[in-house]
Amino acid sequence: MTDTFDFPTFPTLTSERVVLRQFEPEDAADLFVWRSDPEVQKYNSEPMRDVRQAAQLIEDLRREYSAQRSIHWAVTLSGEGRAVGLFGFVSWERFHHRAEAGYDLRRDHWGRGIATEALGAMLRFGFTRMRLNRVEAQTIADNHESVRLLQRLGFHREGLRRAYSLEEDGTYHDGAIYGLLRRDYRPSSRQA
Repeated sequence: MTDTFDFPTFPTLTSERVVLRQFEPEDAADLFVWRSDPEVQKYNSEPMRDVRQAAQLIEDLRREYSAQRSIHWAVTLSGEGRAVGLFGFVSWERFHHRAEAGYDLRRDHWGRGIATEALGAMLRFGFTRMRLNRVEAQTIADNHESVRLLQRLGFHREGLRRAYSLEEDGTYHDGAIYGLLRRDYRPSSRQA
């Protein structure tokens, strides 16, 4: 097993087609593209209205990293510097060796395997360098794309929170809880 991750140097992750790197203040306009898109944010957060909100989010993410509470990566395509996604680990419980994964990707990159590859690289880092035993993910149960992504990477549905989230359609949606254990983790060739 490789050395355990510590926080002094932000880890850059690479795979076949993506690079996961630290968010920089200059990424605010790119982040705003998908965080302001109502379709992308349909099951996530209220869409941003101003690029200043994106700049503040980047500042918050960097502060969370400095405080050693979470780690969020800007997803970029290999050979390109522009951020097209936000993937990260929150709720990192070092004693229990678990964390929660979150992800958000620009709509014009959906359906191309980018999310699978980026989340796969993140999982590899989590299970090897962070020494996680468990990664959790929460999604709205009828967010079929998110559910398929998690299942594709080996996550198992472990629970359902009924009427968990009030969504833009004015109704409450169930929240699904997924988990992946180190012993069940099987990296694909694109995650290496």
